[in-house]
Amino acid sequence: AERAIEIAPGLAEGHLALAYARFAGFLDIRGARPSYEKAYELGRGNADVVLLYALYAVRARRYPVARDAIERALALDPLNPRTHRAAGTIAYASRRYADAVTEYRRSLQLNPKMSIARAFMGDALLQMGKIDEAREAYAAETAPMFRLRGLAVLEHRAGNEAAAEKAFNALVSEIGDAAMYQQAEVMAQWGRTDEALARLQRAREIGDSGLSYVATDPLLDPIAKDPRFLRFIKDLGFA
Repeated sequence: AERAIEIAPGLAEGHLALAYARFAGFLDIRGARPSYEKAYELGRGNADVVLLYALYAVRARRYPVARDAIERALALDPLNPRTHRAAGTIAYASRRYADAVTEYRRSLQLNPKMSIARAFMGDALLQMGKIDEAREAYAAETAPMFRLRGLAVLEHRAGNEAAAEKAFNALVSEIGDAAMYQQAEVMAQWGRTDEALARLQRAREIGDSGLSYVATDPLLDPIAKDPRFLRFIKDLGFA
């Protein structure tokens, strides 16, 4: 990415690649911002650049900026399912769950094979208390990491402890450390704060890119006021 910028300083995609590497690869939240801002400055007419900037903005808890950017992306490319999936993610992180469901459904209308959109829609439906609809969405998800995480959370909330344990055990045995962040989400939802925090710390040690969601993840709301969690996200560089 740095070489691309050396060759073409005005290439928005080069700045975007560098921003993403810093943010998702190194979890350098502060260090990624200048590159994201530059990419957005140069690529405001490119829906892909704009939607990725919007996703960064919402994960950095800059909600109005994220909403403005995703609305721009939708205006630029209203028939792109990825744009609607991103709009759903931004609405979900902003706790606008009904809006999130609408956008995820639109992404699936445009591309029925859209990856992880069903799981993310399940998350929003779950937050709305629509257990049966959420279970249906999770069951239809083809990505096992997100399907199993979702079912582990949902079945616990529904009081089906055996089913919840089965889904969580499968998440651990089938996906392993690659799903460390998702394991932390489940533990937070199950009320096991110490275990959730331990898994978040382990996720940091192994460089789990899922931590890019940590400051705005509704599934972590049960531990959001714990002083240890607040220190954790501050240490990661989230304002």
